[in-house]
Amino acid sequence: MQRYFLNEPINDTIRLTADNDIFKHFGKVLRARVGSKAEFVSNNLEICLGEVTLIDYEVMNIKVIDRYYSNVELPIDVTLVVSPLKNDRSDWFIQKATELGVKTIVFTSMKRTVADWRKQQEKKVKRFNKIAQAAAEQAHRLVVPEIIFTTWQNTIQMPKNTGLVAWEESARDGESAALIAAVSAVPSGEKLICVFGPEGGLTENEIEELRLQNFELAGLGPRILRAETAPLYAMSAISVLRELN
Repeated sequence: MQRYFLNEPINDTIRLTADNDIFKHFGKVLRARVGSKAEFVSNNLEICLGEVTLIDYEVMNIKVIDRYYSNVELPIDVTLVVSPLKNDRSDWFIQKATELGVKTIVFTSMKRTVADWRKQQEKKVKRFNKIAQAAAEQAHRLVVPEIIFTTWQNTIQMPKNTGLVAWEESARDGESAALIAAVSAVPSGEKLICVFGPEGGLTENEIEELRLQNFELAGLGPRILRAETAPLYAMSAISVLRELN
């Protein structure tokens, strides 16, 4: 069943006008009719099952016929810190990270970052927010991930319970347990920040800056992963350790 985020309290009737994005998708793309049903998520994470009672070219009225809660979010608050990516691979990355349960995605330029988004930042934010919302609706999540653009210094000083940095040298040195130990130890509801380098990797200076901010180095296995693949590997591992274990 289709799900939409209203980001507001939901009363007994939901009224949508033709300029609303939900009206455009539910009414025009999915061709909703009287009797069509969809789920709507309020700003307090309540899920409301609604049935269309009236629809024309200008307005759609939806009657709430059921209300319920369903906890599908990860038990810990995961933030992924990544470098701007080349060739629009960020669209795919945001979609998949959202499906896997990320809470926040932070884009920040690093020493070896190749892509320069400074002139396109406002446009990128709008696009990425739309991608994240569509992916969250498709995955039947309760929240839409926040997309942030900020500086490296602001990023490494963000509040957290636990910080991890994916570092390929750790894997080469035979380290294999840091990710499991750190993820398993994060208290439910607390924040885990995971940092991933750009295509050329993090520099030694960046690693040292992260160490000084209490980030722990963690390997992601013996294979070299692409910049957009490594965060998804970590998200999958987090899901297994905290939801399926």
